[in-house]
Amino acid sequence: MRSRRLVQIRRIREWLALSAAIALIPWTIYLGLTLPQSYNAQHWQAVWVGFDVLLLAFMIATAALGFARHHLLTLFAFATGVLLVCDAWFDVLTARRGDFAVSVFIAVLGELPLAAVLIGGALRIARLQVPPISRGWWPFARRRRGVRVRPRMPGRSARPTRAGSLTSPAADE
Repeated sequence: MRSRRLVQIRRIREWLALSAAIALIPWTIYLGLTLPQSYNAQHWQAVWVGFDVLLLAFMIATAALGFARHHLLTLFAFATGVLLVCDAWFDVLTARRGDFAVSVFIAVLGELPLAAVLIGGALRIARLQVPPISRGWWPFARRRRGVRVRPRMPGRSARPTRAGSLTSPAADE
């Protein structure tokens, strides 16, 4: 009974996400057609400082969770990477002419590579947390030649052999 309820909740979330994505398409087109080229924003300093404080908090949390080997590391690493991409985007697109080159330099050599490491690492950790049998459907799954996933022997713990494969100690004997 409980698993049926969980499936229903998951389906509602999936349809909600899809509906929101579909609704965002005309909204984005509308904004693209109606927003002015420039806009005098209120609380500009609070927006940027607040965003950077949020980014700093997520960076510290990601580092702390990584050192603690906490299971929430993947969530915070992914979110921190996304925040870095957003920061690079807005830094570059809102830069004045004299600051544009510096913004691009910081984005290309600092924020975006760190974001790629954090997001890529989070996806790799998440992929490795999926049982080997069901990894075939995983997005961006790589097929490697010569690397097989061997099933675990009952009562034996799995250990890595080559990159991406698991084997039991008895399988190597």
